[in-house]
Formats: sequence, structure tokens, C-alpha cells
Amino acid sequence: MASEAKYNELAGINKKEQEKREKAQKREEFKENLQEDFRDTRDDIKNAAEKEEKHESKLTFEDSVIEKIAAIACHEVPGVLDMKGGFFSGISEQFGGYNLTKGISADVGEEEAAIDASIILEYGHSAPKVFEELKRNITQSVGQMTGLKVVEVNVRVDDVMTRKEFQLKNRDDRNDGQGYNQGPSLR
Repeated sequence: MASEAKYNELAGINKKEQEKREKAQKREEFKENLQEDFRDTRDDIKNAAEKEEKHESKLTFEDSVIEKIAAIACHEVPGVLDMKGGFFSGISEQFGGYNLTKGISADVGEEEAAIDASIILEYGHSAPKVFEELKRNITQSVGQMTGLKVVEVNVRVDDVMTRKEFQLKNRDDRNDGQGYNQGPSLR
């Protein structure tokens, strides 16, 4: 047997067999690499398709929309004569405008909202009861219309007036705006 091995070695038979085996092994490695590359490419395509399918749709609201809903909800509560706006609301009302959202501010997130309201309370109404009714009405209206969870409602009572006093004040304010005079004519 030793002489046969020596003969094969001298004749190069073992080298040819070894080269055949090496070529076959390289072919197998090439096939495996090719299949692995194909799997990776297929997985990349699949992952890219999944990413495309994962577009996230969103519903968002401007703060002013939530403020408007809250303001309307406030005006529906007995005992609230009006909302108390800031400096700029007062100026716009002097020129005949009315800002529905005056006295309301909202901080709006993706799922939650916090509302602050400044009101004029009607004399004779219980502030704690009006406050509870405001919280309930604002929370319900904003939640129902937007799906947002109202996590906080803060109410500040800026003034107390009788209904008659409030109506007189508003009538006087409207008359002041209409009675604007530019002064004597130059004619």
C-alpha cells in the first residue's frame, strides 16, 4: 500500500484528487455565500417593505382649536357671565371685535391637554359648583370632539358681577366704541 501511495504521489494522482476536492469545496462555499447574500438581500427588501408599511398616521390639534372648544364649553355653564381676556383681547373688543377664546389657554400634547380659564362669575352662584361644572363640561367637550384626555383644568375667577351690571357694562363698552369721534371737522 505504501508503494501505491508513493506511485500516486509521483504520478500526481493525489494532487488531482485534492484539486478536485478543493474546487468542489470552493463551489460549495460560493453557493453558500450566494445563498446567504440572497437571504440578506431578501431580508433587506422585507425590512424596507415593513418600514414603508409602518407609516404612522397622526391626528393633531392647534392649541387654538382646543381653546375654542373649551371656551364654548365654558359659556354653556350657568354662572359664567363671560371670560376675562388679557390686554390684547380688551383692545380688539374696543374696535368691535370679539375674541371667543379670550380667557382660555391650552397646552396640548399628542394625547393630553391642560386648560386654564379666567372667568367672570355671576353674583349669587357658588364658585366651587361652577368650577366643578366647568371641569366636567370642558373635559367632556374636548374629549368627545378630539379624543384628547384633559388632565388638568384650572379656573381663575377674575371678577364677580350681577347679570344686570354685566349687561350695563357691555352696553356702555359698545357705545363707547361706536361713539368714537375724530374731532372737529376742518371744513
